[in-house]
Amino acid sequence: MKLCYVTECLAYFTSLPLENQWGDDWDDVPYEYNAGPPYHDEGSNTIKIMAYMGDFLLPCSGYINSPYSVEDINKGKVPWLRTFLDNFDFLLAGATVDEFIDFVKRNGGRIFKEI
Repeated sequence: MKLCYVTECLAYFTSLPLENQWGDDWDDVPYEYNAGPPYHDEGSNTIKIMAYMGDFLLPCSGYINSPYSVEDINKGKVPWLRTFLDNFDFLLAGATVDEFIDFVKRNGGRIFKEI
């Protein structure tokens, strides 16, 4: 599973290669006002969602309208999550679930599991 989409509190992981995963308006800029969660199709691809909490910046942070699409982010132009400058760390698209959990916990965040 690879990280393919992030919101303020949810991270989405796909079983498909990133270049094959898509969602509504993933090629539109700014992604934060246009894009929807990833498409999933029982059987051919699986989407897993993980809730998180922490002081992280998204690609749209600091912009009124970011210059990025989800497609740009998933190609690695900017990280999906980053920390503040005094403790700079970042997480790119394609990160595994374990890498995501490690990033969040390493930077003082919390992970929530479905019960």
